[in-house]
Amino acid sequence: MKNKEIVKQVIQAFLDADIEKVVSYTADDVKMGWPGFFDLEPGKDAIREFFKNVPEMVSSSVGDLIEEGNKVVGTGMVTSKQKDGSLQNSFFCDVYTLENGKVKEIRSYMVFEQKKETT
Repeated sequence: MKNKEIVKQVIQAFLDADIEKVVSYTADDVKMGWPGFFDLEPGKDAIREFFKNVPEMVSSSVGDLIEEGNKVVGTGMVTSKQKDGSLQNSFFCDVYTLENGKVKEIRSYMVFEQKKETT
């Protein structure tokens, strides 16, 4: 399977909250983080643990997938249900580094839509 197809499967698995499918595509020592916010400990278990606390995703879409060498960039949008029941839109751009057909690193950049004030 080509790198771009692997990442397409991983993103869809994230959006479907199928974390076991996600980690089936990763290296055992996979690294994941949001630059400026956090880096998880290397490994599949850290990803599993992190996603136990992610809000329920109620809708999503995948935008562009761009491949260059061993890197694939994926963009998209997610609507999540927050603890108070409100909906939050966010937009992502994830950079995946692959090695030997496995995801070795995920760098996620996410922007949360701000509520517009009415006057």
